[in-house]
Amino acid sequence: MISIVTCSINPKKLALLQQSLVETTFHPYELIVVENIEHKYSICSAYNFGASKSKFEYLCFVHEDIIFKTQNWDVNFINHFEKNANISLIGILGNTVKTAFPSGVYSSVQHTNRINQLQAVLGEEPIHYYHNPKYETHSEVAILDGMLLGTKIFFWQKYHFDELTLTGFHGYDIDFSLAMAQLGKVVVVYDILIEHASSGGNTVAWIESQLKVTKKWSASLPAQIETDQKTLREREIDDLNQFAISLLRLRYSLKLAYQFCSLAFLRRPFQRINLFFLKHLMLQTFNGSD
Repeated sequence: MISIVTCSINPKKLALLQQSLVETTFHPYELIVVENIEHKYSICSAYNFGASKSKFEYLCFVHEDIIFKTQNWDVNFINHFEKNANISLIGILGNTVKTAFPSGVYSSVQHTNRINQLQAVLGEEPIHYYHNPKYETHSEVAILDGMLLGTKIFFWQKYHFDELTLTGFHGYDIDFSLAMAQLGKVVVVYDILIEHASSGGNTVAWIESQLKVTKKWSASLPAQIETDQKTLREREIDDLNQFAISLLRLRYSLKLAYQFCSLAFLRRPFQRINLFFLKHLMLQTFNGSD
């Protein structure tokens, strides 16, 4: 009943995913593994290729470094769609806000996050992240994280992953979330628990992907679900700050760093982080950064 698609470069992690599926699924399923050691697909190309090979009505795109922990999770997965015809996409980590500025899904502005996930920590017990402030069975969000994205083949056929715009491994989840929101509700569900083995980090590729996504969806952003103006402003300044920090630390583009640091300064001129921005802008200017 479910076609599970994953892009694989690590046989050991893939084996753990496969074993967890054997132990936790109830309905018939197929695991479509898009081998990417030799092929070098982008994540969008890999997922579209995998989905094109699927034989079931439901699609579940997952990172290969996750382990399913909920017994009969697939029953819960299908129930969300069968009981809520207006849902087009489900996940386990999302955010009620996507500002017009480049950003990831998880935010340091905690009250906009919606999540139920175990995060593996090397040598320690996994950390359980759970935030469901309204005690809902599912929470509508603006965007979802790509570690797990669930939909129906009907919806994917209307909006494929955008492999023309996004040619790497970042930004695809935000882009796909915004696309699926044109067809129905994008939601976080709380009755499917997974353990995720890796945590993300901002890179040059991440910066470039987020710039592409925000440019593509500029006419539709900000996207927000039941968000007041105070929270939106809080998220905007946080996204500006975090993106400016990434630009400076990665020395991506001095011109772009000036642009985002200036925006942050204009939005909140007396925040302490402006001193950090000023210091690093001066250093990179004197050192001749591009």
